[in-house]
Amino acid sequence: MKAALFYGGRDIRVEDHPIPEPGPGEVLVRVRAAGICGSDLHPYLERSAPAGGAGAATRRGHELAGEVVELGAGVTGLQVGARVGVQPAHLDGCDGCSFCRSGDTHLCPERGLRHGERMHSSGFAEYDISRAANVRVLPDEVSSEAAAILDCYACGVHALVRARLTPATTVVVLGTGAIGMTAGQVARTSGVGKVIMVGNRAAPLNTALDAGAADEVVAAEASDPVEAVLDLTGGRGADVVLEAVGADASTLRQGVEMARPGGEVVVLGIFTGTPEFDVRAAYRKELHIRWSNSYSTWGGAPEFQLALDLLAAGRVDAEALITHRFPLTRIADAFHAAADKKGSGALKVLVRP
Repeated sequence: MKAALFYGGRDIRVEDHPIPEPGPGEVLVRVRAAGICGSDLHPYLERSAPAGGAGAATRRGHELAGEVVELGAGVTGLQVGARVGVQPAHLDGCDGCSFCRSGDTHLCPERGLRHGERMHSSGFAEYDISRAANVRVLPDEVSSEAAAILDCYACGVHALVRARLTPATTVVVLGTGAIGMTAGQVARTSGVGKVIMVGNRAAPLNTALDAGAADEVVAAEASDPVEAVLDLTGGRGADVVLEAVGADASTLRQGVEMARPGGEVVVLGIFTGTPEFDVRAAYRKELHIRWSNSYSTWGGAPEFQLALDLLAAGRVDAEALITHRFPLTRIADAFHAAADKKGSGALKVLVRP
């Protein structure tokens, strides 16, 4: 099979590898679509070699969907040919600790480890192995491309579970990437009062309006985003701010400034450094600042399944967020487009092995 290997920075090579064989409790998935996540871009934009030193290579691609082509021993309830969305392997817990038993597998100290080995989904390949427990059969109305970004929607579901929402809640989303867009869509399905999205460019903000990710938008290039949010909320500030940028952005500081007294700032973005914000302002406002780490379960229900339910019901629009598609042989071009959103106009980039 063909698979993409990442040798560090922008060195991506498509190579031939044996098709893996599923073990007990596993399935072999023929990958039909895999999304490039913002976390995939962090090592891509660095010049360092991958873990293991020079000459080592890693496999990536945790946003994926495809079809089951082989069942491992002991797998029941699935059939060869079933179209599935795949919950990524790095979210697997140990199933035995107190966090896993309470449903908080994303907090498991052994998360992503199996028999001491670090597990990763490898969606940037023609085939990948998954635990049978991690796949969800797709209804006819959900395409493989839409299912490939279920991971993004599940992150939005988890973030909004973390927040305290009411029908009067004003939600501000900072960031117009896939995580911000999906979180905005999920927030609007929750019956909140209003969703305001803040971004730097007009094109994705227009997409946010068209795709149902926001009721109103703020272009940070045209006005001070804090002042704009205060104006849109009558000077009160946002009840909930969802920070969906991370990296080295100043968005946590902005979130603290635009949140109302007693409000919440929920951080979805993965920061590459230590973000700075006005601690005194956060103290004075008595803000709740929460980090939202991936997803797990809510009320006993897997948040990945809840995201799929939203897609199947047509309450969120994944297709509207997919702007670019590349074959596996052009994965280097796909990463270039995803990393240069201003030049390429990309929002969510898919690789189709």
